[in-house]
Amino acid sequence: MVAAVAISNIALASFAPVAPAFHATAVRSSALTMGVETMEGIGPETANKVFDPWGLATMGSDKTLAFFRHAEIKHGRVAMAAMVGFLFHINHIHFPGMLSPTYGVSFEALSNMGPFEAWNNVPLLGQLQVIWTIAGLEHASECLDPAGHYTKGGTPGNLKFLKNFWDTPGFTKKLTAAQLAEKRASELKNGRLAMIGVASICAAMAVPGSVPLLNNAPLLTGPAFALPFGTF
Repeated sequence: MVAAVAISNIALASFAPVAPAFHATAVRSSALTMGVETMEGIGPETANKVFDPWGLATMGSDKTLAFFRHAEIKHGRVAMAAMVGFLFHINHIHFPGMLSPTYGVSFEALSNMGPFEAWNNVPLLGQLQVIWTIAGLEHASECLDPAGHYTKGGTPGNLKFLKNFWDTPGFTKKLTAAQLAEKRASELKNGRLAMIGVASICAAMAVPGSVPLLNNAPLLTGPAFALPFGTF
């Protein structure tokens, strides 16, 4: 189900600008004032250069650039979650029992469907729970800290209100600035790879043979994408 939600946002995130490695210790909040040349996220994958063949970094102001980076981080996180969910799904790892006793939908039945077909068979109330959770997180990231918004000098991708949730043991508190910078770069790169992975799955399902490594994959069945409330 997570994968279904990630697809609609992949295109924008895939092209967010990146930056030189020698500034890896810079914090993301500096991106708004320093520009693309000092943003984190480059490496040998981009020949240690800023990869921006379409000149997207010049499309707007520094606020636009901060928006692009925030979108890249956010969509990369969603895509990573989607890939984890997809791997669980195709390996038939699921909760026991019923998702919806009322509608007779079991977790096992959903695990035997294609990834997006499973989403389409989740009852409407279940789909609404997922969508409203996402909407709540989106609202919180944009509205709970107006003064620290990423377009006002805040840190793109920073979700302070969730820190105690995703890092309950406090691992990040023990890291140095250099270690945190390395973790941020890893998050960016893993998110980019996950977005490519999700896009590849959709392409393989929509256009057979378009992704040779996924040719005739037995578990890539059903529709190649899903809308919030079903596929047309």
